[in-house]
This record gives sequence, C-alpha cells and structure tokens, in this order.
Amino acid sequence: MTFRQKHTPLSPALAMALGAVAVMVATTACGTAQAVEPSSSSEEALPELNPDGSAPSERMSLEEAAPFLEAQGYLPAEGDLSGYEIGYLPDAVEGTPYDHDVNAWMSRQQQGQEEVVLPDAEEVERSWLPDTVDVDHLVDDDGRVLPEREVFAPSDVYVTVHRHADFTDVDAYLEPEAGGGTPLEEVLPGGGVRELPDGTGHYNGAGALFSPEPGVVVEVSYMDDTVMDEFLEDPDGAVEGHPEEVLLIMEGIGPV
Repeated sequence: MTFRQKHTPLSPALAMALGAVAVMVATTACGTAQAVEPSSSSEEALPELNPDGSAPSERMSLEEAAPFLEAQGYLPAEGDLSGYEIGYLPDAVEGTPYDHDVNAWMSRQQQGQEEVVLPDAEEVERSWLPDTVDVDHLVDDDGRVLPEREVFAPSDVYVTVHRHADFTDVDAYLEPEAGGGTPLEEVLPGGGVRELPDGTGHYNGAGALFSPEPGVVVEVSYMDDTVMDEFLEDPDGAVEGHPEEVLLIMEGIGPV
C-alpha cells in the first residue's frame, strides 16, 4: 500500500474535514492514485524523506503540475458543471477552477477490480486551485520514497453535482442502497446542521447538501483557514464557519 506521508495523525473528525479540502479524495490511501512524471525513471536517484519523516515535495505552478493533475483526473474547468452554473463565490475565494469527473476517474482506476462506482451515476466536482501546488512523492509502508508522485492542492470551496435516478431527494441520496449511505453529520462536518427553509436539504457553517431537482444532489463545501482553525482548536466541537456565505453559494447554483 502507498500513501502520502506529509501530515501527522489527526482525530477522525478533523481528518474527515481535512479530507474535504484536499485534491486527493480518499483514494490515495488505497494506492490507486499514482501520477508518474513523464520524464522520470525508476532508475533515477530518488530524494530522501524529510528530516521530520514527511514525504519529499516540490512546489510547482499549475502549468508545471498539469501532467500530475491530469493523471489524477483534474482538468481546467470549462463552462457549466454538469448542467449547473455557479453564480456566487465569496470575495476571499481565489484560484483557477478545475473540474474532476469522479466516476470516470474511479472507473479507470478500478479496471480489473470489483466495481464500487454506482452504475449510471455521475459525480463531477469543481474546486479552485491556487497558483502553485505541492507535488509529493508517495512513500510505501516501509518508509521508502517511490517515483510515483501526486498533487496536494487544498481549495476553500468545492461544489459537487451528483446525478442518479435514485437520488429523488437528499434523504434518498443518503440511503445506503442509493449509493450514498454516509451520515449527514459526516457530509456536513462541524455540527450546527440546519434544514433549508424550502425543505430541499441541509446546511451549516462549512457546507450544504441539497436537491435542486429529482435525480440531482448538490454538495457544497466551504472550509477556509478560519473554519480549519476552528476544527484544529476543537476537532469534536461545533464550528461556526460561514453559514451566510454557504447559503449565498448555494443560492447562486442553478441550471444553465
């Protein structure tokens, strides 16, 4: 098994929150997301682990990191997000929008393995990446640095559109038999979850989950430095976050 050896262990709540703001989404730990630099060779000398035991990393521009981003399924965003426009972002959110076709990427990774992607489902995510990103070497269980590399680029905001005929509303999306099965408190970490006034979903200071129409569920995550500091100070406590901004992001999402 290969994994990123960059961060110290965290509590389950905080680890889950951090996972929501990382380009790699729970797949690297299984050794499935590996991007090899085109010019690299396993015979070339590999860097050693950093003195603190973390993985060696190189800071690159988005242009320089393009081969790694593409290998991980990320491409510059063009137009709408699976039929939806994102009309509002907080002023503090900067960066270049990138889209990730999650199901298409996972299907490629799972070739020859047991299928875990929900048939006929669509999951497309948009994030806003900074001008420079860290490209890390993977490290195996024995602490050996590997030639495979991956991008780590946190985004303050993620918007994900989930499509499937069974997603008739948010409750149906959260049902295990519909392919979801993740508890609402894990989809919206930080506590303080409230129902939307129109009954189409839920939100808190760190995100929202709502169904704008049958067959579609939209997930919003807004975790900037302020929210992350709240998690770090009290990983198991309630996070105030930015509920007003989350609502504005959500209200700005509509069909093309």
